Amino acid sequence: MCGITGLLGPKVRAGAHCLEPMTRALRHRGPDDSGLWCRDFAVEREPFQVALGHARLAILDLSAAGHQPMSDPSGCLTIAFNGEIYNFRELRRELAQRGHPFQTECDTEVLLAAWKEWGAEALQRLHGMFALALWDAQRQQLTLGRDRLGIKPLYYQFADGLLLFASELGALRQHEAFRPEIDRQALADYMRTGYVIGPRSIYAQVSRVMPGQLLCWRRGELQRRQWWEPLSPAPSRPPRSFEEAVDGLEERLAAAVEERLVSDRPLGAFLSGGIDSSSIVSLMQAAAPGRVRTFSIGFEKGRSEAAHARAVAAHLGTDHTEFTVRSQEARKVALELPVLYDEPFADHSVIPTTLLSRLTRQHVTVALSGDGGDELFGGYWQYRKLQRLLPLLRLPVFMRRPLAKLAGRLPTGSLRNGLQHLEASGPAELAWRLIDGCGDAALARLLGGHALPDPLFITRYRSAPSRDPIQRAMLADSGIYLPDDILTKVDRASMSVALEVRVPLLDHRVVDFALSLPMHLVWHGGETKAPLRALLDRRVPRKLVDRPKQGFGLPLEELLQDSIRRWSEQLLTPERLREDGFFRPEAVAHLLGRARRRSGTKGEALMRWRLIAFQRWYGHTHRGEELA
Repeated sequence: MCGITGLLGPKVRAGAHCLEPMTRALRHRGPDDSGLWCRDFAVEREPFQVALGHARLAILDLSAAGHQPMSDPSGCLTIAFNGEIYNFRELRRELAQRGHPFQTECDTEVLLAAWKEWGAEALQRLHGMFALALWDAQRQQLTLGRDRLGIKPLYYQFADGLLLFASELGALRQHEAFRPEIDRQALADYMRTGYVIGPRSIYAQVSRVMPGQLLCWRRGELQRRQWWEPLSPAPSRPPRSFEEAVDGLEERLAAAVEERLVSDRPLGAFLSGGIDSSSIVSLMQAAAPGRVRTFSIGFEKGRSEAAHARAVAAHLGTDHTEFTVRSQEARKVALELPVLYDEPFADHSVIPTTLLSRLTRQHVTVALSGDGGDELFGGYWQYRKLQRLLPLLRLPVFMRRPLAKLAGRLPTGSLRNGLQHLEASGPAELAWRLIDGCGDAALARLLGGHALPDPLFITRYRSAPSRDPIQRAMLADSGIYLPDDILTKVDRASMSVALEVRVPLLDHRVVDFALSLPMHLVWHGGETKAPLRALLDRRVPRKLVDRPKQGFGLPLEELLQDSIRRWSEQLLTPERLREDGFFRPEAVAHLLGRARRRSGTKGEALMRWRLIAFQRWYGHTHRGEELA
C-alpha cells in the first residue's frame, strides 16, 4: 500500500518543484521508498509538464525492483499505483503467454502489461483495491482511476488548466496553486452526516475520483466515465433457496479471503467477535498454512467486545492479541484527529480504529477486516425500521401529519422515533430521515441562511438499480456511507501507521452476489445478515457471536467529557464563530445551552461534536493552531 501524487499542466504553471514536498507529505503511507518522475511534452507547441510521485509501503517483492513510479519496457506507459492486485499472478501467466516480459514479482508491473494489452478494459480483470495515475506518452493522456468500491482514496484539483492529484489533501496543500476555499455545500453535508460526501471535498476546487470511476486528461480537457457499478451487468439467476444462497456466498467469500492472504510481509486480521470479522477470520484460519494472528481492543469504561473476540479466537485457535483502551489513550488520539484526517471527520469510532491499527502494526504489516457486511446484508437498524414504516406511507397525507405531530408528545423511544418521520414525501425521503441526525431546519439555523444542497443519499436511493426499497437504501449506503465514512476511517487510521488493511467482503464478486439476493433470503427467518450468519454457523457456535449489534464505537461523552467541555469553551465562542464565518453564533449558543442543561437530544449531541471536530480541524489546518 502506498501514497500517490502528481501534476499535469502548462509548464509555466506546473510547479514541478512542488512534487517533492507533495510526495513527502505522504511518507506515512509509504515509509519504505519514494520516487519522483517528470517529463516535458507539447500540446499544439505549448510546453507542458507531467509529474508523478510515489511513497511506497512494500508488500509484494520487497526488493528495489518494486520502485515507483514504474514504466513499461518501451517507456511509453508510466504509473504511480497505490493498492494491491490479488490475482496478479494469474494475469501475469496469461500476459506472459501473450509475449509480455517480466522482471519483478510486483503486481504493478503486471498492471502495466495488462494496460498495454487491453487498455482501460484491463481494470475489469482486476481483483483488488487501488488508486492509480497512468501516463500514456504516445497518446499524451493521463488516466486517474479508483477501485470499484472506493477502498483507496484519490483527490484532484483542476483549475486554470493545471491538474493536481493525490491520495490525501495534505499532499495537494504543498502545491503553490492549491486553493483552500471551504465548500459550503460540503460543509452542510458534513454537518448532516459527520463526514464529507463525494464527489465533493471540503474544498470548493477539489473533488474526489469516485469509486469505480476513471478521469482522463487529454489536450487540456478532463473526461469522466464510470468503469464499474454494482449490479451492472445484472447477475444471472438468483439462488433458488437459502441453502443455495449460503453456498454461493461461501464459495465467493472463501475465494476472496484466500486471494487476500498473498503477502511478503507479516499478515493478520482485526477481530471484534462479531459476525463480519469472525466470518473472515474463520475462512482465513481454514485457508492459511498456520495460526492466524488476530487483534482486538476493549474499553476500560463502557461496553466492550473484547471478551467476545477472545472467545471466538480461542475457538478458532488463532494467535490472539488484545489491547484495552484507557481514557488517556482515547484523548490522545482525539487530539490528533485534525492531523490524521485532512478533512473534518466526526465519526468517533475512528478513535478505537486508530488505536487498533497502532496495536496491529506492532506485529504485522497487513491485516484483513470485516468491513462491508452491514451494507451488503442489511445489518443496520434503519433498514428494519424502514421496512416497518413503509406501509404507513400508503396512508393519505392528512392522516400521516397528525401522527407525526403526535410523536412530539410521546416519550423518547422507537415509537416516537418512527412516527416523527411520517411526513416524508416517499420512501427515499423516509430512508434519509431515519439516518439524518441533524434535520434541515436546525441545520439552516446553524449555517445562517446558506442554501442547503439536496441530500445526496436521496439522489443515490432514487437511482439505485433495484425495485426493493430496502435494497435501494443498502445500495445508497454502499455508495456513500461505506466509501466516505467507513473506508475513509479505516484508510486514514491504518495508513497513518503504514498498515495495509484488506476487505474481503468488498470483493466485487461478493458484492454483486450479496446485493442481488432477494430480501427474503437476506433476512431469512427473521434475521438480518442471514446468509453471513449461516456461513459462520458452519465454523463457530452461534452462542459465541449471537448478541445485539454494538458497532465499533466508544463512550465518547464519558471518555472525552473534560476535553469536549474545554474545546467548546475555546472553539465555539461568539467571537471565534463570527471571525471564521461558518456558523451562526446564536444557534451555536442555543445548542450549547441545551447541552449544559442536559436537555439536548441525541441529534444535538452529534451536531455539537461535529462542530467541535470541524473547528479543531479548521483551526489546526488553516490557522496553524497547536492541538491541545
